[in-house]
Amino acid sequence: MNTESNHIEDLIANYLSGEATPEEITFVDRWKNESDHNLRYFEHMKLIFEKAAVIPARQQFDVDQAWEKLRTKLPEKGKGKTVPFRSARSSFNAFLRIAAGIIVLLAIGFFTYDFLRTDAVDSVELLTDKTTEADTLPEGSEVFLNRQTKIEYFFNKRKNVHTAKLVGEAYFSISHNDEKTFIVEADETLIKDIGTSFNVRAYPDSSTIEVVVEDGEVMFYTENNPGVYLKANGKGIYDKKTKTFTVSAPEPNVAAYKTKFFSFSNNSLETVIQNLNDVYSTKIMIGENLKSCRLTVSFNDESIEEIANVIAETLGLTVSKSDNIITLEGKGCAEAQP
Repeated sequence: MNTESNHIEDLIANYLSGEATPEEITFVDRWKNESDHNLRYFEHMKLIFEKAAVIPARQQFDVDQAWEKLRTKLPEKGKGKTVPFRSARSSFNAFLRIAAGIIVLLAIGFFTYDFLRTDAVDSVELLTDKTTEADTLPEGSEVFLNRQTKIEYFFNKRKNVHTAKLVGEAYFSISHNDEKTFIVEADETLIKDIGTSFNVRAYPDSSTIEVVVEDGEVMFYTENNPGVYLKANGKGIYDKKTKTFTVSAPEPNVAAYKTKFFSFSNNSLETVIQNLNDVYSTKIMIGENLKSCRLTVSFNDESIEEIANVIAETLGLTVSKSDNIITLEGKGCAEAQP
């Protein structure tokens, strides 16, 4: 029997592949039990061998080069040991091809993982300026952006968390799945979906962040504050200055920028005009003498010109338009109304 200290790997390969002689089996069994170091080395080789069993054998590799790379990854084997050796080049080549395949696949895997972490498929940016826009996020949820709004969407594969970072105002209709987590980040606040449709208003120049739930439930909180739990028809308000949350009843026209549906019940004309001007690019202007006028009316996706004419007809006012400004004028509500 030949003796050579550099070929314990050959003997282990024969052992694991079932091609070892009885003498080699006895030697490997004795060798691996001589120390914890030897046993760990053997188990490491065994793990590689078992994983390699699922790799297609048809792949061709540079065996010698791959094996040298593999040797550097293995624990350092004991030195000065005299071990039995018999030529096992042909049987060991198959093992080396498989081991090399693992190295190649691992390298590809690490490269792919690193690439996908920042791949554009998993990060999307939506942006509006002077118009509103409807879109669908990569995971299937629908979103409607108000004007001057930005959403940065990204997906953390490792944590299985979908995040939409919002600046501005948007309406979210979440494609809910119990196995995924969807979170909206608005400034320092977090809105966690629990199967719902909700509106978030978070403009940078506003002192508050507002969340109104149309359907379902959400958690509205910060990293340092558990916040509030909101259900359908609930509104949560976060004060940026005091860092506190409050709950109130939502206004009827929160999502009017999306639906173009307005409902006013004995509201001041000043409030009515403000709601309309928040949605339409063409603005309505009124004088101080008209701001306290009261109005009960609803509009459903009419043009701003049609709306202005209805208001004028109701309150006995005149209408004029110049560029993108509609002006309503009259004597004032005390004289205009009977």
